[in-house]
Amino acid sequence: MDGKTVKHMVSAIPEMLKQHDAQFFVMYASSKNANFYYATRFKIPDPAFYMIGDDGTDLLVVHDMEKRRAERESKVKEIASLKDLGFYELLKEKKNPSDALCQTLFELIRTHGGRKVLVPPDFPSFLSFYFKERMSVEVVENPFSKLRAVKKGEEILEIRRTSEGIIRSLEYALKLLDSKSGMKCEELRNEIELFLFKEGFIAEETIVSSGLLSADPHEIGRGEIEDHVIIDIFPRSKESNYHSDFTRTVILRKNPEIDEMLDAVIEAKNKAISLIRDGILAKEIHHAVCDVLEERGYTTLRSKASEGFIHSTGHGVGLEIHEEPRIFENEDVIKKGMVFTVEPGLYYKKIGGVRVEDTVLVKQKGCEVLTSYKDYVTLER
Repeated sequence: MDGKTVKHMVSAIPEMLKQHDAQFFVMYASSKNANFYYATRFKIPDPAFYMIGDDGTDLLVVHDMEKRRAERESKVKEIASLKDLGFYELLKEKKNPSDALCQTLFELIRTHGGRKVLVPPDFPSFLSFYFKERMSVEVVENPFSKLRAVKKGEEILEIRRTSEGIIRSLEYALKLLDSKSGMKCEELRNEIELFLFKEGFIAEETIVSSGLLSADPHEIGRGEIEDHVIIDIFPRSKESNYHSDFTRTVILRKNPEIDEMLDAVIEAKNKAISLIRDGILAKEIHHAVCDVLEERGYTTLRSKASEGFIHSTGHGVGLEIHEEPRIFENEDVIKKGMVFTVEPGLYYKKIGGVRVEDTVLVKQKGCEVLTSYKDYVTLER
């Protein structure tokens, strides 16, 4: 993320603080927390303290061994170590590391004039209770979740790279499927994930689901691959942490019911993609998918069905595999720069399931499919 993006991001927080009559928004997390990583751009395995204030404060507190690296790599204006803040002197007095940490961070906030802080829902309880006994504390939705919804140039580039890796992994999987009969879901999943790891991506719980088990959308799959298989690949880059998401249903042997379902789902996906543009409502995209599927005779969640199309049309993709926006029955306005999935599916327990999914980038007029690949995939034998 470039300096201009960081400056814009930081400037968006004071308005929220003013609305809540607070001076600081604070987080205590590691870079496994997407909002923390987005705010700091610093990879760190252990929790660190980040505070951003209405007075221009943009401060990251780390252990001493991380300070030089944080100064070199993070996008935060000011770095302090626990030693700088007197933590170890307090530890000698308090004996308990948690007590010493709480007091150190509280005194830091008060030194900066903090009387009220905003914390996210996942803020550690031991810090929350300590702070609340000494100042005003309010839990708010993490503002970085909304900021992350619209992607900037560098973020889009990283998602594009992950998307390209996914397509390569699918083509590798198809070659394996085509050359070997009797392959099991577990075997193909391991091959896909190993391929991606060598390419620089982490893939976990990749869905390779076949037969009747594919009627459960999140069933990762087990046993022999039958007449069709859903392959849903959603890795993250080891370097940048950015994900992408992509699904194809691969036909190995003709099944009229599966083929008809797949044709309907492909039509619904492409209808939705044709509508996506800056300013459209998320619910309009979702309802377009439901319209196509219902016109083809299938049930949807819109009619309270327990089979058929039983999930949302899509979700945002970025530092998390599921983030803003949600492409469902809501009033969210789709904006240029958003990246999300379009993934209609149909699921019937006596037949099985099918799904096609692409990750798209919203533009002023229309969108770009980042996971461009043919919709109908067959390896008929």
